[in-house]
Amino acid sequence: MRSKVLSLLLVLVLLLATFSTALAQAEPFCGDLDEADCALLTTATENMMDVASYTAGAEYSAQLIGLPGLPLSEASVNVMVGGAFAYDDAALAAAQQLGMATSQEDIAALMSDSPELFVDFYNGWSFDAQIDVVVSEELAAALSADAGVAIPTELAVPLILKDGILYVDVTELAPLMEGGAGMEGWIGFELGRVIEAAAEQGAFEQAAASMDPEAMAMAGGEDAATAAALMGMAAAMSDPTAFEEFQTIVRADDEDMDGMSVAVFVTSFDVLAFISSPQFVDLIMGLVDSGALGPDAPTAADLEQGMQMLGLMGPMLFQGLTSESTTMVSVDEPSYIVGQSTLFSWDLAGLLQMAAMSGAIPADEMPSGESKIEIFTSVLNGDFNEAQEIETPADAQIVPAEAMMQSAETN
Repeated sequence: MRSKVLSLLLVLVLLLATFSTALAQAEPFCGDLDEADCALLTTATENMMDVASYTAGAEYSAQLIGLPGLPLSEASVNVMVGGAFAYDDAALAAAQQLGMATSQEDIAALMSDSPELFVDFYNGWSFDAQIDVVVSEELAAALSADAGVAIPTELAVPLILKDGILYVDVTELAPLMEGGAGMEGWIGFELGRVIEAAAEQGAFEQAAASMDPEAMAMAGGEDAATAAALMGMAAAMSDPTAFEEFQTIVRADDEDMDGMSVAVFVTSFDVLAFISSPQFVDLIMGLVDSGALGPDAPTAADLEQGMQMLGLMGPMLFQGLTSESTTMVSVDEPSYIVGQSTLFSWDLAGLLQMAAMSGAIPADEMPSGESKIEIFTSVLNGDFNEAQEIETPADAQIVPAEAMMQSAETN
């Protein structure tokens, strides 16, 4: 059971790391912004990499509503994370280097050549936070039936990381875990020592090698080919400059946030232009060539015909699609990024109408109401470089690193 706990803990920590201020990219997209606006955005982004302590609140939500073939009329998940965060000097320096990695190849190189960065980051990073998960009742019931345990619609998981030990209040989490019945209160896991051991044993180098799509494909099997193709596509899309030609950025009206003047920058992505581009064709052909799309994958001729149809029908298909991000920057010096959000929302009405007209969807499977996909993320930052008191739970039961690693080896 503890090996599964270790995997879950790593996922939780990685989730929290996604809005680490020091992992911010140093060169934001400026597009056609004027010199002063670009300078403000760039300076704020650079300042974030030097923030050693702060508070943050994040929200990640996803909704699937009225999708034909989906056994649920609505599936929604909302994850909220909030707390206080701090870095010592070594962790901040490591985070700055990790933040400069702009591609999958960069990350793999750091894992292979500098695994100590990951050790320094997790051993010197501290936080006191809580993750709250809310799922729709219909989705919770479906998950419960599949898992064989009662999945609640709401779940709270308090977390504290200090001195390389991750403390988790398992009171609400334990009933969902195999062998977790009766567990409650704080349990501390020596995650830092586990990461140190992994680095010493070459686990980071092995993980870096496995990130190579060609190596994954050589592992054989349909799953390996699919994973390799998806990794390759992710690598192609990880270059922050690769798709700038499909993006536009504008400075919207400034806002007031608790008495602070905030500049608002909105970046939009032109989906129709992207799917009509050679870059999109290359991505799809890469998936086809890998075999990830199976024996019924489109041929080059099919793809060419499909692109022509997209050129004709794309405006109707994608008229309900929004893909944009918002960055909020404090105007007064020193300027910081006080908020960031992303929104992908697709009203599928036009697409489903065309599918029904073509016979691709039977009339009795057409949704009667709203039909959409929406994914939203938001992060608000504050209290930059102010002292954050992060205390370890006094009554926590500690699980030694040796026990965690031994359990992982035997499972």
